[in-house]
Amino acid sequence: MSEPRVMIIASRRLTLVPSGRPVLLELDAPRLRRTGEWSCGYRIRGLGRARAGQALGEDGLEAIQLALVEVRRELEPFGPRLTWTGEPGELGLPLLIPDFFGGEVRRRLEALVQREIEREGRRLKELTVHEPG
Repeated sequence: MSEPRVMIIASRRLTLVPSGRPVLLELDAPRLRRTGEWSCGYRIRGLGRARAGQALGEDGLEAIQLALVEVRRELEPFGPRLTWTGEPGELGLPLLIPDFFGGEVRRRLEALVQREIEREGRRLKELTVHEPG
C-alpha cells in the first residue's frame, strides 16, 4: 500500500547569512492517523543534510502548531546565521506558549507576554513623541 500524496500547505524561504544561500521550510497538510491522532509533516532543506519530521496533535491545528515548534527547535542552532526579514536571527517563528501545565499557567504566561508587548509599545511611542522633527 503506497503512502498518500503529501500536500504542502505552507513554505518559507530563509536566507543563510552571509552566503545568501536559501533555506526552505515546508509544512504538510495535517492528516488523521488510524490511532485518532493528527500528524503534520515538515521538511527543512538547505542546511547540509535535509531535516524532516512529524508532529502529532489531538487535532489538525495542534499538529500544525507542534510542527512549527519542531521546525523552530531544528533551526535554533543555526538561528543567528539565518534570516527571514533581513535581520539576522529573525525567523518569523515565535515561541509557542505551552499549555501542558494547564490553562491557568498558559493564561498567566500569556498575560506576562501581553504586558511586555504593551510596555514596549508605550516605550516606542514615547520615543517617537520626543524625537525632534
